[in-house]
Amino acid sequence: MQEFVTNNIKETNKVANDLATSLESGQLIALSGNLGAGKTVFVKALAVGLGISETITSPTFVLMKSYPVNYKQIKQLIHVDCYRLDASEDLADIGLQDFLDDPQTLVVIEWADKLDNLPKNNLINVKMEFLGQDKRKIVISSKLVG
Repeated sequence: MQEFVTNNIKETNKVANDLATSLESGQLIALSGNLGAGKTVFVKALAVGLGISETITSPTFVLMKSYPVNYKQIKQLIHVDCYRLDASEDLADIGLQDFLDDPQTLVVIEWADKLDNLPKNNLINVKMEFLGQDKRKIVISSKLVG
């Protein structure tokens, strides 16, 4: 487990970029934290670290967005936002399981704490907490198996 306290967006971006350099395909990043904790900002910085030049926007209303990647064996980033979901069954409707099973895909889920059936293998939990203005507490823990 790693814990960081960041004092500004630049420091938060560095944490996300550093995480990106350690990622492998087939992993799942589960982001949790209150509204305004910086989850989407974190995903944007993670995408930059993966070499994605496309602008990352929150998939709150479309639930899921896909971005091409060419980093190590990662060929695509799937960005999911569960804020508007009531039940995890909705994720089956958008075909998320296909992406979770794809060994060349990295899946990042915002509001992952709303889901109770995420796979435990290759799971990286990122918990973000708003501490005031631009200050954040970020806790990264993982169960990398396989």
